[in-house]
Amino acid sequence: MVSPYDSPPASPRYSYIETQQDNGLSHQSQHHSQLGEIKLIGAGPGDPDLLTMAAYKAITSWADIVLSDKLVSKEILALVTCPLFIANKDKGCQATGQQELFERATQALNQGMRVVRLKQGDPFIFGRGGEEYLFFRRLGFEPTIVPGLSSSISGPLLANIPLTHRGIASQFLVCTGTGSQDSIPEMPTYVAHRTTVFLMALHRLEALVQDLIRTGYPEELPVAIVERASAKDQRCVKATVGTVVKVVKEAGYRPPGILIAGWACDALAKDPEQLDGLTSSVASEI
Repeated sequence: MVSPYDSPPASPRYSYIETQQDNGLSHQSQHHSQLGEIKLIGAGPGDPDLLTMAAYKAITSWADIVLSDKLVSKEILALVTCPLFIANKDKGCQATGQQELFERATQALNQGMRVVRLKQGDPFIFGRGGEEYLFFRRLGFEPTIVPGLSSSISGPLLANIPLTHRGIASQFLVCTGTGSQDSIPEMPTYVAHRTTVFLMALHRLEALVQDLIRTGYPEELPVAIVERASAKDQRCVKATVGTVVKVVKEAGYRPPGILIAGWACDALAKDPEQLDGLTSSVASEI
């Protein structure tokens, strides 16, 4: 198997992997209905052990072709047993990479193939899954949705950060740090008993922090950055709204990652006095 991570891509937008299963693809496809089938599948945060059984079965035995985003981990892509295309959605290539996926999926479906569209995390949480669902439905294909474990929930959990915690956080919010066409989205208002998780935000961390402070987030509010959640080299960097930019500059940053802001970041503090202080701080602001 040729790894797209160890050699140049076949084009600026995608990579192609040949497998031992390729020779049987045409024969296998003859047994399918005239029109193909498609599944939009969430791959979870990256650890293959966190795949759902439905996702595992789809990429190892059901699919004729898998179309994947670049963020899906190498460990999960190694499980694929059919032809695999990986789109390049780096900055400046998002539109062309997405169009490439649409074209290849449409071609495969019209040939009667079983298509898996594999996405990092959950396909419907900032994964453009809804847009892709509508695209394929307009073509006459009703996609099957297979949920995935979103990094917005699993990332904090894997870093021992509860999104909700009695007396500290009674709600959580997931939002994007980057709007359409790389625009700056409106920041959510500060709520003392809320934990806020930002996806796709760390490339503009300094501007994001300035927005948070202007919106009313206290500079002493705990924050955490969880990098490469569930991977062997996962790392959690803790700071406050006021210090996180400096801390990240000193520690460096390894994408992908998420930013978590809220008192719950320190809810499992080992120091009981620190935890008592957190509870008092939140109570005073509610």
